Amino acid sequence: MVSLDLPYISNSAIYFEKIRTFDWPIFLDSCYQESLELNPLSRYDIITAAPIIKILDNNGSVNVIKNGEVKQKNNHPLNVLDEEMAPFKANKSNLPFVGGALGYLSYELNDISSKKNLIPKFMVGIYDWAVVVDHHKKTTSLVSCCHDSSTKDLIDQLTHIFSDLSQVEDLSEFHILNPLSSDTSFEDYKQQFQKVQEYLKAGDCYQVNLSIKYELNTFGDIWLFYKKFRSINQSPFMSFMKFDDFEILSGSPEQFIHSDGYDVTARPIKGTQSRGLNLKEDIDKKNLLINSKKDQAENLMIVDLLRNDLGKNCEIGSIEAKKLFEVEQYPNVFHLVSTIKGKLKKNSNNYQLLKDAYPGGSVTGAPKKRSMEIIDELENHSRDFYCGSNILFSFDSSLNSNIAIRSMIHKDHKLSVYSGGGLTISSNLEDEYNEISDKLGNIKRTINFFEKKHDY
Repeated sequence: MVSLDLPYISNSAIYFEKIRTFDWPIFLDSCYQESLELNPLSRYDIITAAPIIKILDNNGSVNVIKNGEVKQKNNHPLNVLDEEMAPFKANKSNLPFVGGALGYLSYELNDISSKKNLIPKFMVGIYDWAVVVDHHKKTTSLVSCCHDSSTKDLIDQLTHIFSDLSQVEDLSEFHILNPLSSDTSFEDYKQQFQKVQEYLKAGDCYQVNLSIKYELNTFGDIWLFYKKFRSINQSPFMSFMKFDDFEILSGSPEQFIHSDGYDVTARPIKGTQSRGLNLKEDIDKKNLLINSKKDQAENLMIVDLLRNDLGKNCEIGSIEAKKLFEVEQYPNVFHLVSTIKGKLKKNSNNYQLLKDAYPGGSVTGAPKKRSMEIIDELENHSRDFYCGSNILFSFDSSLNSNIAIRSMIHKDHKLSVYSGGGLTISSNLEDEYNEISDKLGNIKRTINFFEKKHDY
């Protein structure tokens, strides 16, 4: 494996800017903040581009593009990815990624819905190199397994590109052209809420996660929007991904599944409280969340669901809820987070693990199948990347993934924004509707920053 030392910069977006004109560039962004104490979740940033293989949705089948040829396969995308990754091996590394598969899966990956998707249900590249920034050790590495014959020349090119990390004046611009509008009015949401309550009382399910979609029109370079968003949002599972005709922006605070090929971890978020305007309000709101029996009950439902999902591929008796109801602090909200651990079965693998647990239960409800049916019935939109996942499969057999909440799609000069929340029998209509808005706080702040530059 090739591993070259590069200069460490705390703002690793500078590295991404050097290669963002390459094909299918990806920035997995832990949003490290120098002013905050070290957080194991905000340690690594991963930057790559120019995949050697592309795997993408083709109206229900899978297209595999490599060496200029397109092959169509009729299998589950994660099974196809497993097959395509099989020839590539690497020794176990201390780094989270030494090359491998990166991309996204939409919420509807395993679901048959009549709704039209805005973007393909999955797009994944197999990348033979990456820049990995370790903010704890303050190191930056250009790593590659050099599986492809063209990679060595690309490494030489990248070494030259990264020899100059000075920031050139950016002459691009970005504008918001109209206010954010919703596909679901309060009255619409009220009717959906009441219908969910009927299903809950009838015993169809215990919890249903309902979301709202918002849109606005844009002009210019969406990367400028993301740079401002990351400075405001500061979450550990953010990302910026550019594909052929659209971009994905994730502001996620939530890890879905992590696996090193043996030890498995999931960290569901369920339970949200807005931040206060001063220290006293902040403490009061944090205590509200800590002592909320409703939020604890919702969180526990999802913990039980995930224990069941992970149990399909983990050793019997290995699954434990290591931490329950921990409060994590973000710039605009507090979240209730639990941690579940297990041991992967020897006759399973990371691809099957993710496939059988997908999508994450924290964004569906419980039981999952019935909750997803209700979501499809009531929501006015396809979710696409929202509540889907960014995925990482490293050549050395590790997996990491997020739950794509606080996430956006930018396509055809239109920014699509989503937010939602879990409903139970004890939910209050106004509180739930306000919580959806609270979760959008950092996205709205970013929008407001650019709105000030444009007079409607």
